[in-house]
Amino acid sequence: MDLRKRRSQEKLQLALAHHLQSKTIDEITIGELTQTAGVSRQTFYSNFDSKQSILLSRIESLFEKSWARTENLIQSTEIGREEFVEQSIRNLLEECDKERIMMRAAFTGQAGIQCLSLLKSLVSKLISDRVLFQFNHNFNARQLDTISDFYAGGIIGTVQGWLLDDTPMKDLESVARQIGRLVPHGLDGYISKQY
Repeated sequence: MDLRKRRSQEKLQLALAHHLQSKTIDEITIGELTQTAGVSRQTFYSNFDSKQSILLSRIESLFEKSWARTENLIQSTEIGREEFVEQSIRNLLEECDKERIMMRAAFTGQAGIQCLSLLKSLVSKLISDRVLFQFNHNFNARQLDTISDFYAGGIIGTVQGWLLDDTPMKDLESVARQIGRLVPHGLDGYISKQY
């Protein structure tokens, strides 16, 4: 992607984030976005097909940043399962927290299903690429899908609840710790029941 196109997309993403502070995504017009971003309507439509697609592109880039940080952990053999999951979730939550308004809009609006799908894909990748293999057990493809789907659902629910709840009890560290304990210990139980 060329630099000019990337800059236009970033301007539109920032304009959307700005307007989401006071309006819902449905209340924001394309005209408001292009005016705030300082781009033409034609530029908008050459980059995005809707306001939701701006939102999804921003969320996808946040998830990619989170995954890039997690990939560094994958290389480490010194880190345990619980610590790995906790740190990976912390990476994800820190990226989400930087753009909390965008994340809330993504989880509660029309883009919600696609955003959940992106998050499920990220979490499934996390579980299948690293967590399961620390159990020294060879899972078949069906088992791997079942386990990944199950934990992805639990993690997604926890992250979504954290994003939508402002109480001090749901701080980033406690949510990461909660998930860090849940996944490895739950998998221990799953493996012992199966074998």
